[in-house]
Amino acid sequence: MKKILNYSKKLNREKERQRVLENFYTKQMKNGKTTRADILDKIALSLGALLFFVILLNRFIDNLTLSVFFSSIIVIVPVLYLRKYRLKLREKKIEEIKREYKRKLEEEKVLLPDEDIEDYIISRYYEKKSELKKSINFLNKDKIYKLYLLFIVFYIISYFSPYPTYYKIMAIGAFILATIIGSYNITEYLRKKDNNDLLNKDIDI
Repeated sequence: MKKILNYSKKLNREKERQRVLENFYTKQMKNGKTTRADILDKIALSLGALLFFVILLNRFIDNLTLSVFFSSIIVIVPVLYLRKYRLKLREKKIEEIKREYKRKLEEEKVLLPDEDIEDYIISRYYEKKSELKKSINFLNKDKIYKLYLLFIVFYIISYFSPYPTYYKIMAIGAFILATIIGSYNITEYLRKKDNNDLLNKDIDI
């Protein structure tokens, strides 16, 4: 069981590493655009092309089913062919990006010649992620948990106290305060994450 858990953790770490690197390289090639945004753009473009050919063919053959069928072939075949070409081109660009950043970091004495550039990118990602979490310091998680615990305690006491209304009001107040603080922290984290991406185009170097 322990081996399975360790393997699962290792697999998740590798997946996250690959995701971070893919996102970083996409930002370099797509002028700051994330991998998700790039994929959504490709999907939108493909659907737009499909819709265009469906409308065009349907005007000539006047059969929606056949129009969709032939349009799908017209769109999907080139997409599959171009995908292989794009992947090869992407690999070449990634190698260029790695060489460029490694040279720059070595010149600035940030990276040693025998250090791996991708390891550096990953380490910077986690450093910035940690810094971002620390910057959200309106109230820490421990205090939020305590406020929710206080809500439960007050609510239970209200059933045994001669002043139930008072304790219920206190319970509701603690619940609302904890929820507001928690929502603030989440919103602030997402805002800072969007405005100052964990791996921006210039990787802060």
